[in-house]
Amino acid sequence: MENDAPAPDFPYLLLAGDLRARAVRLPANSPMQSISRLVQETGLSVKTVRRAIKVLEDEGLVFTLPGLGSFVSPRK
Repeated sequence: MENDAPAPDFPYLLLAGDLRARAVRLPANSPMQSISRLVQETGLSVKTVRRAIKVLEDEGLVFTLPGLGSFVSPRK
């Protein structure tokens, strides 16, 4: 039987883990690093960085405002 879950060493999942660790230490509504800054720091593509941020959005840890960036979601 095949496992369809992505391998944990995919770059977007590794970045998502790093961003998750940062997000949980920040107060609600704090800005996350910009996509362009993350691309510079990590050497990953814009698409990969966006995918990592999308993982956190799907988990409810961050929200994104077009043109403004991503921010830590209020804790529930």
